[in-house]
Amino acid sequence: MERWMMPENIRKLIRKFVSEKPRNTAEIVSWLGAQKGIQQSNTDISGLLESDETIIRIGTMRRSGIAGREHHLSEWATDEWVAHHERGSPTKEE
Repeated sequence: MERWMMPENIRKLIRKFVSEKPRNTAEIVSWLGAQKGIQQSNTDISGLLESDETIIRIGTMRRSGIAGREHHLSEWATDEWVAHHERGSPTKEE
């Protein structure tokens, strides 16, 4: 039996999913749809992710051939993943 999940519970599931590696919006939507016990509503996934302080938009994917435009193809990661994989950025010498 499927059930409606509160946005915070969905964010927790997504947070765990993107903690492994960055994922794009389409991957997240597809993964959520495959999870048992989750009945998706017309939730704005991008809005849901943007409202989570621990999930960061790290880029936007531009690929041709993607059908449908209901979800922006942004890439998302947790703040912990970003901090762990951050490389020292070159500093501008003056």
